[in-house]
Amino acid sequence: MGLSIRFEFHIHINKTGKDVHSGEKESVNVVSMTGFMQLVEQEIERWKESLSPSTISNYLTALRSFRQYVESSDGNQELCQGTIKGFERWLKNHRLSLNTISCYMRSLRSLLNKVYDHGTMQNMFGSVFTGRTNTEKRSVPESDLMKLRNLKLKPSSFRCLARDLFIFSFYALGMPFIDLAFLKKEQIKGGKLTYYRHKTGQSVTVKLEPCMTEILNRYLSDKSEYVFPIIKSGSSDGAYSEYQTMLNRYNRELKKISELAGIQNRLSSYTPRHTWASIAYSNSIDLHVISKALGHANPKTTLTYIRQIDDSRLECANHSILTKLVDSCE
Repeated sequence: MGLSIRFEFHIHINKTGKDVHSGEKESVNVVSMTGFMQLVEQEIERWKESLSPSTISNYLTALRSFRQYVESSDGNQELCQGTIKGFERWLKNHRLSLNTISCYMRSLRSLLNKVYDHGTMQNMFGSVFTGRTNTEKRSVPESDLMKLRNLKLKPSSFRCLARDLFIFSFYALGMPFIDLAFLKKEQIKGGKLTYYRHKTGQSVTVKLEPCMTEILNRYLSDKSEYVFPIIKSGSSDGAYSEYQTMLNRYNRELKKISELAGIQNRLSSYTPRHTWASIAYSNSIDLHVISKALGHANPKTTLTYIRQIDDSRLECANHSILTKLVDSCE
């Protein structure tokens, strides 16, 4: 009697989807932590050519913190909802604000959605905070602006430059500091200043008023393509690094300037935008006009700038409505 031996081979093919570099997103059920880190780092290098430096910086900051969390954890090698929740707890333990944590989470979610199929990722961030909380009021009254304007400072000093940048930002419809830093002389034509917001890409045009021209004339130079003496590097990476360094110095200087001017409210690079929005709103400027001036893609974003205003106009409006109603009933 012969001996019959049968071999069975079971071949399992793990289909991970399309090559990310071909423009297709990878479809997976379980994401390897190591694979995610390596893939995203490679992709970020490619995205530097198409995304703004601020977006790349947000991605790298979130990724750096996430890597620190993973290295300090118990070695969980799978990226799942539990890992994301653990990352949120880790950030809270490091005393980060809810808005900062939300920024990290949104950046991480954006990275995942860029390299993996969206359907795979949609529930991963369901248990963590990705919204925005009410922040402290950042606007200042008009009297504080007058104190800054009238403050005597040494010409050509950085302190004088910081004060002028702050005031010019307010004059230019709350122009963000990053757009001031990268403002070029070629963007000023026919008595108007036009720029595209670095954050949203929205176009904003500002008619130059005499008070604005006065400040511009102090800094316009034939030695640079930029209006203000902030950016000197010819490379994009070098320029963005200079911007970040100057932003930190600018905010530190504003603290000193507020003390010199006798201003109790805290000043920062955000203050001119919030102040312009607040003053415009209190002067009955339509919300959509304010939104366009600030370069917001969505008017809902503008509400975060003005929601803390003591709106006495609402009280007056309600009084007027009720008075008419009561009078008509009598």
